[in-house]
Amino acid sequence: MIDKLENPKKRRNNLNYIAFIKFWAMILIMRWHLYPQHKMKIDYGARMCEILFISSGFLVGYNYYKREMPDTFTTSFKYVYKHLRTFYPLEVINVLYGVYNYTNKFGRSELEIFILNILIMKTWSRYFKEVSCFSGLSWFLSALMFCYFLTPFLLGGIKNIKNSLILFVIVAFIRIVIEEFIRKGSINILDIHFHRGPVIRCMEFFLGMLTIPSFFKLKEYIDKIRFNCFINQLIFVIFTIIQLLSPILLYIIMVKYNSVLHRCYFVLIFCVFIFVFGYDYGYLSNLISMKYSKMIMSCQMEMYLIHFTLNSIIDKIKKYINWKLTSNDEYDFIIKVIIVFIIAFTYKNKLKEKLALTMDLIVNLILFIFK
Repeated sequence: MIDKLENPKKRRNNLNYIAFIKFWAMILIMRWHLYPQHKMKIDYGARMCEILFISSGFLVGYNYYKREMPDTFTTSFKYVYKHLRTFYPLEVINVLYGVYNYTNKFGRSELEIFILNILIMKTWSRYFKEVSCFSGLSWFLSALMFCYFLTPFLLGGIKNIKNSLILFVIVAFIRIVIEEFIRKGSINILDIHFHRGPVIRCMEFFLGMLTIPSFFKLKEYIDKIRFNCFINQLIFVIFTIIQLLSPILLYIIMVKYNSVLHRCYFVLIFCVFIFVFGYDYGYLSNLISMKYSKMIMSCQMEMYLIHFTLNSIIDKIKKYINWKLTSNDEYDFIIKVIIVFIIAFTYKNKLKEKLALTMDLIVNLILFIFK
């Protein structure tokens, strides 16, 4: 039986391989945005976003399985704010830079998108064709916050294995049906882009969460048979091979079926892989669990949120001084990733908490004024 009072941070330390997968997913999304897309065989933007929402749901379910979280709107707002307080300053920077950089006429639709950006509700925008103006990435943060908002209510679906499996089948079926309607052009409500929309992304988030009861049941069984050194070593060898071969298999599937399978089927495939990646029994997990490995992976979200803006700034500087980073696109990308990492790492360790505390003061002042 899992301790209901177990610290979620302590649990999170057992998911280093998924942290590694999320880190590489962020890198591959950056590759999709910063590297010439016509040179890539895989739509990394779509595939990695699906992996990130599924893994995020898995992580939330893992941290709060068998732990109490009141299913109230007050809890929802507090849970969203707990996550948002550290990322919101980066969103403001992105939006303000986007406004400064925007060259088209600033009309009513742009004003609405600007407001939705500031309110972290861009994923609800009615204007698909202009949804990327000001900040092309804030839809992700907006959709993720919506998933977090519903988390206290979604956690009710993982109280036991039977209900979670039934819900998984139902949600997966609905996800497939919606995809088929989208493909046939039968759904077009308010010009919303459904793959950036909150409903689709919340389904993926929930599917990742719904695998948790089965995950812990299998984990409990594996832990029981690790009663002697030989079996324990054998388990570590098996999971090391799985951890080495699974990403290769995943890459082959994505290359071979990139233009064949609809996104809903990739979502189901990724649910299986995230389920497997959650078991930190392999020797590769021990390597990833080292202090410096975890330190490098710790700023993945910051890297994602600032890479678009930084790339634009770098390109403007290059154009202004008439200088090329390198004569090779691959080296250009690596240099940009290094620059993004350095700034994201600095922000996380030097500015993140200070700006979060400043945001706390502003929010408390607003609440005091309107109390």
